[in-house]
Amino acid sequence: MTEQEALSYLAAAGRFGELGLSRARALLAALGSPEREMRFYHVAGTNGKGSATASLDGMLRRLGRRTGRFISPHLVRPHERVAVGGEDIGGEALAAAAQAVRKAAQGMADPPTEFELWTGVALVHFLREGVTDVAWETGLGGRYDSTNAVTPEVSLITSIGLDHMDRLGGTLAAIAGEKAGILKPGRPAVVGDLPAEAMAVVEEEAARQAAPLWRLGQEIAVDGVAVARDGTRFLYRDPLGEVSVHTALVGRHQAKNAALALASLRRTLGAREAAGAAQALSTVRWPGRFEVREGSPTLVLDGAHNPQGVAALRETWREAFPGVRPVALFGCLSDRDPEVVVGDLRAEIAALHVVAPPSPRALAAEEAACILQGTAHRAIAAGLAAGEADAAARGVPLLVFGSLYLIGAVEALLGERA
Repeated sequence: MTEQEALSYLAAAGRFGELGLSRARALLAALGSPEREMRFYHVAGTNGKGSATASLDGMLRRLGRRTGRFISPHLVRPHERVAVGGEDIGGEALAAAAQAVRKAAQGMADPPTEFELWTGVALVHFLREGVTDVAWETGLGGRYDSTNAVTPEVSLITSIGLDHMDRLGGTLAAIAGEKAGILKPGRPAVVGDLPAEAMAVVEEEAARQAAPLWRLGQEIAVDGVAVARDGTRFLYRDPLGEVSVHTALVGRHQAKNAALALASLRRTLGAREAAGAAQALSTVRWPGRFEVREGSPTLVLDGAHNPQGVAALRETWREAFPGVRPVALFGCLSDRDPEVVVGDLRAEIAALHVVAPPSPRALAAEEAACILQGTAHRAIAAGLAAGEADAAARGVPLLVFGSLYLIGAVEALLGERA
């Protein structure tokens, strides 16, 4: 199997199957249960789970662990989904892992989905590379996500909001129930400052599982938050003590994500063994999450694609660029109401350019532009060029936000320029 054959094989599998973990468990069993050889830090959440996963990966490497990182979706290349020691999987390794997964899946009566196959690829690669500790991000929800076929050291839920309601349920309580499905008997859990309705569900599940719970705003505190373009500083506290933290990720929400990741390590390893881990946060990078690229004009890329994410983006912009009204480039998928997603941020944008993300599920640029009173562009490259020219003429930054498909496409265009 070649690299391209591997990517084609993975992409050809269906995105969704019947809810349940039976396929994932059968696939891992056919692979020889590689997950039994590693320790997992399992991360779920509506927003923030990617940043928390990246923070965990960086801190574990700082502690000398051989780390694996599994995330979704990717921004530019599918290889980003699987990384060892911070390095994305290479083409030959991807082909070899996919070959092993295809062989294991051949005898299954119920064929695995695309994400379940990627889960197998990650674990095969991690085992071959001698990975000991894995920063392990859920794909969708938690309870029936293929990543939930492992038993983690700790379960982390960053946030809960109304997103993917067609799959997870139409209320915060229903969505919380799905995400709380990653909690395991007797294993510690760490959760963000969830809405009361969602927190009640998580607390009930933690009690049922006898999972010791640390909650942001209760057992975990974040104080003295200072946001700047180069990152975020804050004082972290938990029952084991306090730590001064600087994360390179920008925003008050990123202080919370970093705190939750740090709490996950301290809760499982103890303060002494986890000492020094927080220093790694000053070098953590997570593309497309208020990513500032200085230039003429300065570009800011943020994958905020739901109201909760855009609210965090608006708050962060006000602190990192006080008094500045940017030009913006936006695009979203057709399952979103662009007016609801953009919300109050629209009033703070000097001019809005709209494109369709590179996805079959994209909302047409003309339709979104009509709703948002912006300028539609048929191609992303044309929209980016127009947005840059507009921002440069006004002497303000260009903010690119919305679907991660859009952010990935812009990242690729910028990479081609470089």
